[in-house]
Amino acid sequence: MCAQKNKRLTIYVVITVFAIFLVFISIRFDLASHIFPEKKVDVIKYFPFSSDDSLKEWDKKILHKRVDYSIETKDDESYVRAMSRRSCSALYHKMNLDVKGRPFISWKWRVGDFPDKRLPEDLLNQEEDDFAARVYVIFPAIFFSNTKVLEYVWARDLEAGEISSSPYSDNIKLMVVESGPSAEDKWVTEERNIYVDYLLAFKSKPKAKIGAIAFMCDSDSTGSSAEAFFDDIKVFYKEQK
Repeated sequence: MCAQKNKRLTIYVVITVFAIFLVFISIRFDLASHIFPEKKVDVIKYFPFSSDDSLKEWDKKILHKRVDYSIETKDDESYVRAMSRRSCSALYHKMNLDVKGRPFISWKWRVGDFPDKRLPEDLLNQEEDDFAARVYVIFPAIFFSNTKVLEYVWARDLEAGEISSSPYSDNIKLMVVESGPSAEDKWVTEERNIYVDYLLAFKSKPKAKIGAIAFMCDSDSTGSSAEAFFDDIKVFYKEQK
């Protein structure tokens, strides 16, 4: 019995010493970065919304009255607060980006209040086509009717992962990426591979370049109100395996 205990103790000591040695070597020679190298990220555009004039780079598209987009600061953190009162307008930023490079888009968001829908939530219901938070990737075409749009939405009741055409056009694909209320003051971070999402939504490869990104909060169809928050919108390339 004593021999077995001594043997286990010896093994434990050897493993512990070896672990300490690995930690030392890792720190001394940055071994971890060689075994698990970080993927190279090439940022194309980043919007931290860290100052009062952060929205100057964004243009407005008013569809039905103006949504109030403003920079808000709380606990040393700045972000965009979007407040819709029976209104529908978006902020968009123009780009000229070849999607063949497989760009990603990431952002943080949370929902304050969802629009008040009387009917069961449905991506194809034009009568109540309101969402507290939407993020867009837009692929313009020479003929406007051929423009394609990826639209990421935060739904109230729909299951995350659901994909559908917009009630207005088959060239607009809605993708539910979040569902239900967000925890109070808790941000949710998204990262999407634009090329992969395009293939998934349209069942074909994108032919046009990315011409703009946008985000929106709207409540005009339901005649109610909605509130959402956006931050750290980033478009970037990430080294692929």
